[in-house]
Amino acid sequence: MATEVEQSELNILEKLLTQPKSFNFYQAIRLIGHLVSYETKHGGLKGKLDIIPLLSLAFPETDIHEIQHYSDSNQFILIATFFSLYGTTSPLPTFYTEQLIQDNDLDSDEVKCLLDIFHKRLYKMLYQAWSKNRIFEQFAEHHDAIYREALYGFIGLAGKELRQKIPQYNYLLRYSSHWISDHKSIWSLKSLLNDYFKVPINVYSFFRSVQDIPEEQYCLLAKANHHLSQTAYLGSQFKSNSNSLLISIGPLGTDAFPTFLANTANINRLKLLLQLYVKEPFSYFIEVILDKGSFKPIRLAYETTSILGVVSWLSPQKDIEMFKVRYWLK
Repeated sequence: MATEVEQSELNILEKLLTQPKSFNFYQAIRLIGHLVSYETKHGGLKGKLDIIPLLSLAFPETDIHEIQHYSDSNQFILIATFFSLYGTTSPLPTFYTEQLIQDNDLDSDEVKCLLDIFHKRLYKMLYQAWSKNRIFEQFAEHHDAIYREALYGFIGLAGKELRQKIPQYNYLLRYSSHWISDHKSIWSLKSLLNDYFKVPINVYSFFRSVQDIPEEQYCLLAKANHHLSQTAYLGSQFKSNSNSLLISIGPLGTDAFPTFLANTANINRLKLLLQLYVKEPFSYFIEVILDKGSFKPIRLAYETTSILGVVSWLSPQKDIEMFKVRYWLK
């Protein structure tokens, strides 16, 4: 059973302002950064985020005390409770903080403003140090080219030209742990194909099929491949189930069914994915299934039903339980 994620009725901005203590310090910075970028991209005011510490000697409950937002300038001020030159976490003697509190009561904040100049830079450097070696942050948040190329290199897609041949190649990163493994499984291949193509796909191993014998392995009397029980094979074909996989696609509707026939764009992508993912010399037998409720009578010049020998049928729909098209992937 899929896990249901409950969404709060409050939007992110409102929750940041009304419930700041419920957020992690780094999470709040990321979310505010997204809000500022969104406003800038959509023609809003160019905002910014300043982080200053809390001026207090009370021991804090969380890392964040308050988040303020000035809509006229789209400026955010996050008041933190740690990593500061004054307050309970300050490395300086306590009387420095006491003096600043007294100055603040007298509306004299020159020293505090001077220290906050350093605080803004310190908090920025702290966040940069935190995110530097976090791959997800660098790849998804900062779009760092070095991390991007490294991640795609793990799955054999370091070349930009190769990635451009695969639409929605970002899906492949989800299965990078399977991709780089020396031992691939049928389950991992099935999960990859289902997630990429968004249609029902099953993969079956040990599929018994008739395969062609390569010409260099033909039996030639007194010349080559003529040792009985070792290299001699009669004929040009043989039955085998040791190196064949059956990839069953469907049942599909009327719209999706033609897109998985031989030599279509989806099948060319499937072939490329298999070449990159499976290193063993397997042969692939494709089975495309048309759902019974999607049958339509044969019509001339109609792509779905007029391809002779592939998707054309004359029997009544009630007599067809499930229509299948089968072919070797070449």
